[in-house]
Amino acid sequence: MAMKCILCVDDDPSALELRKLLLGAAGYSVLTAGSGTEALEVLDKGANVDLALLDYMMPGMNGDELAEKLRRRHPGIPLVAVSAVGQLPQAFLNNLDSRVQKGQDPEVLLSTVSNVLARSETGYANVPPKTILCVEDEEWILTLREKLFESVGFAVLKARSGAQAMELFRAHHVDAVVLDYFLSGMNGTAVATEMKRLRPRIPIVMLSGFASLPGEGAVVDAWLRKGDVEPEDLIKEVSRLIEPRAGTPRSTNF
Repeated sequence: MAMKCILCVDDDPSALELRKLLLGAAGYSVLTAGSGTEALEVLDKGANVDLALLDYMMPGMNGDELAEKLRRRHPGIPLVAVSAVGQLPQAFLNNLDSRVQKGQDPEVLLSTVSNVLARSETGYANVPPKTILCVEDEEWILTLREKLFESVGFAVLKARSGAQAMELFRAHHVDAVVLDYFLSGMNGTAVATEMKRLRPRIPIVMLSGFASLPGEGAVVDAWLRKGDVEPEDLIKEVSRLIEPRAGTPRSTNF
């Protein structure tokens, strides 16, 4: 099997060198570029690249602009973001096949690269990840939920209040909402009701210490008790609710 070629794009020379050593040791051929412009030049000269790793914060041309250009000019190349930015712009995420947080264990990057390349070979690359809006006022729980969904390939938007959740819901494409019932200022039922009014087809999963509340089935698509639900059960329920909608066009009512 021919050696796969990875293009690494980052304005930090030390990060590029470390990434080149890591990927090279794993059996990949590696090209590097210190800017978006340089990356485009490498590809326009005919380099045979199987996957590109993109930084987001770069001078001159940010990762989202580079990803947009790559999708137009080299649509067959899978794109993976490697960034320290926790919440990347939705426009950027829409052009990615996956993402890795800078500072994570190197094995996470290698595993992500391997999985995206495997999807590429079976024809499932370049499919943007589904986006989950997680709403929870406890920061540590919100962070755990973000890592849980990202670990299985979802993109995640985070909100710590009902008002912030509505701002994100109006401004971004969302495939599902995972919503805590107890929120400061605006409880989960009020948030879910307003979301359903705006986009009734977006599934909403409510998490609460209660087993359920009367009438909540008319507002949300699933109600899960926090103390009983396992992480894998939450993933399965969200995936189940998204799957029937996978073939429907994306709403443009942002």
